[in-house]
Formats: sequence, C-alpha cells, structure tokens
Amino acid sequence: MRVSLLPTTDRSNGWLEILPPLAEPTVLTGDVVCDYLVIGGGYSGLAAARRLAELDPSASIVLVDGDRIGNNAAGRSSGFAIDHAHNLRAKSFADAKKAAQDAIALNRAGLDWLGATIEREEIDCQWVQEGKYHAAATDRGERMLGQFAESLEAIDEDHTILGASECAEVFGSTFWRKAIHAPHSYLVQPAAMVRGLADTMPDNVAVFENSMVTDVDYGDHGAAHTVRTERGSVTAPTLILATNGFTEGFGFLQKELIPLITWGSITRELTDEESERIGGASSYGIIAAHPAGTSVRRVTDPNNRIVVRNIFSFSKRSDFVGRKHWAAKTHRKSFENRWPTLSDVPFEHSWGGALSLSRNGEPVFGELRPNVYGTVVHNGVGIARGTISGKLLAEMILGEDSEQLRQMQAKGRPNRNLPFQDLGVRINARARRLIAGLEE
Repeated sequence: MRVSLLPTTDRSNGWLEILPPLAEPTVLTGDVVCDYLVIGGGYSGLAAARRLAELDPSASIVLVDGDRIGNNAAGRSSGFAIDHAHNLRAKSFADAKKAAQDAIALNRAGLDWLGATIEREEIDCQWVQEGKYHAAATDRGERMLGQFAESLEAIDEDHTILGASECAEVFGSTFWRKAIHAPHSYLVQPAAMVRGLADTMPDNVAVFENSMVTDVDYGDHGAAHTVRTERGSVTAPTLILATNGFTEGFGFLQKELIPLITWGSITRELTDEESERIGGASSYGIIAAHPAGTSVRRVTDPNNRIVVRNIFSFSKRSDFVGRKHWAAKTHRKSFENRWPTLSDVPFEHSWGGALSLSRNGEPVFGELRPNVYGTVVHNGVGIARGTISGKLLAEMILGEDSEQLRQMQAKGRPNRNLPFQDLGVRINARARRLIAGLEE
C-alpha cells in the first residue's frame, strides 16, 4: 500500500539550528534485510530500537526516519521531560489515587531509564533535574493553581508554593503572581538529546535518516514486511511503528488520532547586560496555570536564551510553514508581556512541532496486526511516556514480563473522533485562548 500521510519538513527548528552543524546523514539506499525494523526516530522509536539491541544483541535492527533526527517532532518539543501531566485538575484525578500514582511511577521509570542512558553514553544535552514551575498571572490562573495543588496533595506529591515576590526573584519578571514548583521533572535540549541517542546506538542498530517511507507491504501468514523509500527498501519479519499521528497513513487508527502542531520561538543569545537587566535564575521552565497559556524556558547552557511556546493548530501533515509567522507574532506579544525591558530582543527562530492526542487520553500500545507493533499517542507526556512505552514494547516483543508492561497493556484505546474534527480543534483553540486571557 502507498503510505497516505507524509509529514512536511523544514529547517526552522531553533533547538536544532543552535547546535553545531550536523554530519552528513546515512540515507537508506539499496535493499536491506534485518530482524527488526523501527519506523520513527522519536522518543518511542529510539527507545524501542535500543532496547531490542540490548535484549537481543545478535539481532539486526534498522531504524528509519524521514527527516534528520533532531529536526523531527521529538527534537521540536519544549524540552520538558515531565513526570506528570501539566494540568491535573479533573475531579476524577484525586479520586483515583492509585491509578494516578501508578501513571506517575511509569513516567518516572521512563525518565530514569532515559537519564541513565544519557549519563552512560555521555550525551551532552543539558539534561538536568530542575523540576517545573506552574505559574499564574490572573485570578483565574490562581484558582487553577489551587486546584492543581489539591490534586498534588491528594496523591502525596512533593511541591512548593511561591508568592509574587519569590516568582519575581526566580523568573526575573513581575508578570507572575503565584507559582507551584514540582521537583521531579527534567529540562533538556530536545534536539541534542535525540541526536545523541541516535548517534550512540548499539552496534547492531543501523540508523537511516532522510529516508521517508512511501510504501509498505505487510506480509501475510508469517511472511516478512517490506517498506520502501525513494532510494531503498527494508524487509523484516517484525515491524514497529513509532509514527505517532502519521500512523493513520500506514492504515491504522483512522479517525482516532488528533494531530496538532504546537508553536515555539527562541530569542537570539542575550547579552550579559540584558541578562543583568532582568536578573532571575539562569535556568528554569514555566508552564502556565491555564492549559492554553504560555510555557517558557530560560536556557543558559551553552547559550543564554529564552524560549516561548504557546498556541496550537490542527494539521494532519504537520505543515510547519503556513502559520509560522502568525505564531511568531503571538509569541512576540507573550514575550514582551513577561519581559517588557527586553522588547528590543528579537526571536532568532520560530517553529512548529507535531504531536498527537486522543479524545479520551488513551494511548495505542501493542500489536496492530500480526508482527506489526505500535506505540502511539502520549498525550502531553511525550518524553517520559514515549520512552517507557518504546522500551516496554521491545520487551513485550521479546517475551519479557513486568508490572510496568502489564500496566501499559491494561490501557484503553482511543475513542473515535467526532465529525468535523479540524473545525472543532480550531474552535476549541480559539475559545481556550480567549479564556486564558493574560495567561497567553
């Protein structure tokens, strides 16, 4: 079958563009045969390929990505490696204490494994456990923070509350009135992280970039599967789809995924005088109390910059070009609201990053058809949940068993989407922005 849904690509990703230039990619050419084929070089695909190699060192594994790893969706995130969702305000959350604690433990297992890999392989990606701040600038935001604190207390999660003066001291801005610090998350340079993970794969993993899969022939009755790119093909008895919202193009999950683009901008490097002008901590990550509000990163290693991320749009093909200037204009306003004394500091890059949600928050994990496996939809906890689900999927394929694997296998399945999905997303996004007000 022809793969019916392919991403568009560009080179606007600020996280990648501020890194040293990449070496030339290894592009798939000719016909390759292997034991395991992984499509997608994001968090799940990288974890699955590495874990397969660790558990079966005699096997040959091929990982194929249609872009440069680091310029794909995983390298375009905000770099919040979080252990629980940004906003835990649903009334049912506090009632389901055991389920919530199990979900957080699963995410932390992913972060622990990822952190151990980064340390062992000496990957320079600014991986640091700084926690995350949830911050409010309005009365509505403060009420939401209160609900968030209640949820954390109900599940015995550590957190610290900051008042307005403490916020100003940490953030270098009087914009925020109140914040909650949750200490167990990490901050990371996402493009550097996924590039480092790809570059340090075990010897039995071959990584091919700029190799977009255009056709797939699913083997029946135990036959091997074959995928084709513009210049080559790969044949393997076991196929893993770590393709998130693009899985629909491979013939699965039609009308079950909600593909979105979230937008970010990064400033040029701040001068020493500009840094002194605002003060504050040298590194932190802020998540708005309102779900439609603005996330902020202060990054000082190796460059002193500020990252702003807000607004989302619907796009099946991840069109990063069409709305980039609109997004950058919104980011400009959000940036100057928070740091008016830096109004003369321009953005150096603005970009979009793809993610995929499900309407009921359930993931896709397991066998999609004989010897075709998928791990898709991580619903806002992509680095942690993507990593652990990729690792566990490899373990499941190789016959391993664990409480964490059973927990993933017990998850539900995404609901089918409502009609006029794209219109609904646009209306929802607009309504959320209006309600968020100054939080945006």
